Amino acid sequence: MTAPPVENAIALHRDWKRTEFFLNHEALQQVIKVEQKQVSRSLSGTIAEVTNEENSAIRVEIPDIVSVSSCADLTLPPGAGLCIDTTHGPIFLIANSWESLNGWLDAIRLVYTIYARGKTDVLASIITS
Repeated sequence: MTAPPVENAIALHRDWKRTEFFLNHEALQQVIKVEQKQVSRSLSGTIAEVTNEENSAIRVEIPDIVSVSSCADLTLPPGAGLCIDTTHGPIFLIANSWESLNGWLDAIRLVYTIYARGKTDVLASIITS
């Protein structure tokens, strides 16, 4: 999916980046590359490793979801818009295709329904086995 920068939900279209997400019994979460290493040689000849870690990611807790729907809004980048309304406000994402959007909608609704019925332990055991 395509997502805005974490701290700027109303970012310019060019600032939105394509990224991966995963959904489990706890949350819908953006996949973050844990570590990128750059190796540099100092003037003394020793090798220093510089690690860049990105600490923040979009994370939507399942209990915080109020509703999920497709959306078409001119403030969003072009594509299959996804709106997840949460107790903390809406989160907008763009799915890779309209078919993909339907899959995300179905999956999020299914996980939320299982959560709402108090069966998250069953879902967790299915996902982790």
